[in-house]
Amino acid sequence: MTLEIDVAAPTDAAPHWRGAAGERLPGLGRFRKTNTLTWLIARAGGLIGGGRRVKLLEIMGSSGALALAYAPFGLRIVVGSKLSRVDCELATLRTAWNVGARYEWHHHVYAARFSGLSLPTVERVTAGPEADGWSEQQRLLLRAVDDLHAERVIAEPTFQALAQHLSHAQLVDLCMLVGHYEMLAMTLNTFGIEPEPETWRRGPLRWVRDELSGDGITPARLAGFNRRVTNPITRTCAGKVRPYSVIHHEGRKSGKPFVTPVVAHYDRELLIVPLLYGSKSDWVRNVIAAGGGQATYRHRTRTFTGPRVVDAADAVDLPDRVRRYTRLVPVLIADLIQD
Repeated sequence: MTLEIDVAAPTDAAPHWRGAAGERLPGLGRFRKTNTLTWLIARAGGLIGGGRRVKLLEIMGSSGALALAYAPFGLRIVVGSKLSRVDCELATLRTAWNVGARYEWHHHVYAARFSGLSLPTVERVTAGPEADGWSEQQRLLLRAVDDLHAERVIAEPTFQALAQHLSHAQLVDLCMLVGHYEMLAMTLNTFGIEPEPETWRRGPLRWVRDELSGDGITPARLAGFNRRVTNPITRTCAGKVRPYSVIHHEGRKSGKPFVTPVVAHYDRELLIVPLLYGSKSDWVRNVIAAGGGQATYRHRTRTFTGPRVVDAADAVDLPDRVRRYTRLVPVLIADLIQD
């Protein structure tokens, strides 16, 4: 069986990763050298993640019950953070990049999918807060992370500006989150811990980064089945009854007209289409290449322009419906032209 594409590979190849040249813990993960319960949890996590083991837990397990004591703290700082999932993941990724922790970065390239972040957004984190595309709050958040890394304190101008967007509790959680991942990075880098081979590319979670679909959540084979079987049936009611619409578009190369049934929503003058099959579907690429198309909904056909695909980081200023969808899949939005 062919190994799944490693979407973390382009950034994994960055030259700035730090750490020992090789693992400094002989026998890492051996049952006799690891706390028993920690060993079992690491193996169970490895089955879910596809890497067969979780080295971070194993290295803690070499110090007795450290992982068991750490777990409540780690869960509160990460899963229970008062920061939004998008802010939490952006801060985590930027911290991993700043400290040169390849293990942390590799895992969060994939895990960021659960916070609705696309691969282009993840890769933009490497460029820092001055990169194009960030909202004001996101830019300030990344500056704060850089301040904490470089000076161990958020600079006064950044703090005051960020306090206009985040509560005091969220600012506290931000400082703790950055410190938490820097702490883990010290251990991972010191002992030369590399990502587990095949992690995120095997097991039940391998769908979270399907580069071929563009972060869709459905198997690639299902798209072909739908084109041949489901779509012809759906077209009989699409454009006539909710929530189905028909997208009219032309082939990028052939120029042939096509119609594709989709589940779409309308918010004021905005067309909203959750991309269950990802951003690389043919119809999506066609309308983006053409700069627009037409959508038929409840017997009414309207022209749309400016189609673009957004993820959770891009959707912070968009309607609630868009933000909800981006937690799971990328969303195509476009501006509807008045009749």
